Amino acid sequence: MNQTELIKNVHDQIIDYLEDQDKNIGLTKHPVSQEYIKKEFNISLDQTTDFDGIKEIIEKYLSVAVKTGSTNFYNQLFSGFSATGYLGEVLTALTNSSMYTFEMSPVATLMEKELINKMCSLIGYQNGFGTFVTGGSNGNLLGMLAAIYHFDPTFKENGVFGSKALTGFVSEESHYSFLKAAHQLGIGTKQIVKVSCDLNGHMDPIELEKAIQVSIDEGKQPIFVGATAGTTVRGTFDPLSKIADICDKFNLWFHVDASWGGSVIISSKHNHLLNGVDRSNSLTWCAHKMMGMPLMCTAALFKDSSILQKINSVHGTDYLFHDDIDNNINLGEHSLQCGRRTDAVKLWLSWKYLGDKGFENNIDHIFDMAQYARNKIEASKLLKLITPVESLNICFQIQPEAIQPSDWNNFNIQVREEILENGKIMVNYASIKDTTCFRLITSNFKLNQKDLDFFFSELEETVFSLLATK
Repeated sequence: MNQTELIKNVHDQIIDYLEDQDKNIGLTKHPVSQEYIKKEFNISLDQTTDFDGIKEIIEKYLSVAVKTGSTNFYNQLFSGFSATGYLGEVLTALTNSSMYTFEMSPVATLMEKELINKMCSLIGYQNGFGTFVTGGSNGNLLGMLAAIYHFDPTFKENGVFGSKALTGFVSEESHYSFLKAAHQLGIGTKQIVKVSCDLNGHMDPIELEKAIQVSIDEGKQPIFVGATAGTTVRGTFDPLSKIADICDKFNLWFHVDASWGGSVIISSKHNHLLNGVDRSNSLTWCAHKMMGMPLMCTAALFKDSSILQKINSVHGTDYLFHDDIDNNINLGEHSLQCGRRTDAVKLWLSWKYLGDKGFENNIDHIFDMAQYARNKIEASKLLKLITPVESLNICFQIQPEAIQPSDWNNFNIQVREEILENGKIMVNYASIKDTTCFRLITSNFKLNQKDLDFFFSELEETVFSLLATK
């Protein structure tokens, strides 16, 4: 088998995989042990194989892979399959270019600039700029880096040695990436203050202002607030306008982690959740979540169009960036990375195909599906919502009368393990305070009411099967 024959054969496998995914055939193959994988795939690199062997390995890989595009997949904040997104990924891998200069990626450069302008305009950064990054965590790190530079530009060359302890403020339900960024940037994880939330998981502005004042009284230097637009577990949106008021009062950099909820800005029906976002200084937006793009597809956006080059440009780049006619359009010096994938291609193709209205319809639809799931839970005597449904996260617990309330947490985990073993549906669980609950995510554009009916039917069947053994 030669290269062309291999690619044609694998193409046929891909078509079969997509057809099975659309029919919800074989969502997962559980349990898949490490021993099974090592044996079936001959994981050791001590022996080589030919193209026939590679074809067989790819076939096995697809047979074991979780079909995240299936409408029975509710496990993560991403789900679904985009043909235009997939083809964008093919172009990216096929052309194998990098985003640092126009001469290397001429079309992708203009695609990314168009997307950044579009996304900045939607957020309200009329003269803003941005860059595609490796994910939400990297976007939050860039926002924090900009906050440090904004406070004192000399830190770029001199470091933060000798300064007061720099402090940042995030909600107690924020993503852990803020802590990682604090470690990576030398601030220290202890200088990230977790602000308490209200009963439904929104950052409490009163507690935020108190925490900032405490930091000042302790002789520390507050520099930024990181709000969350769409928390990972509950899917709640912090009160951005009130937080912006506090940031203005204390002259703090205002970053919004909208990795999950940024796409809501496209929907005229739901974009009220982001009221006040235009007052922020920076924002992270993951299009591989609510917009259904293949992983990864994240933009870090900034109101000040000059800040990215200020925080990322250094000496010693003249081998890449020359004094030529295209230098003013090169994106490399605006990025924390050197080499960077052309991740913008898949989103540009998809936006070109769907347009604003197409994405808006998709987002409105998955919000409708979340409300349908909520209604199913509220109508059930077996299930109970643990927190109000604000976006696409439906957090609920199974509470059978035959089980003591003190055992409900463990029972929910048992049900989830049984569901994974079955392999028909896939859903995750999380903890809210001391309550272990299912976290159902309705982010697949193809999801419909019948799919959710099937989900709850399978869930209840599993529950009753387990109860019969008690």
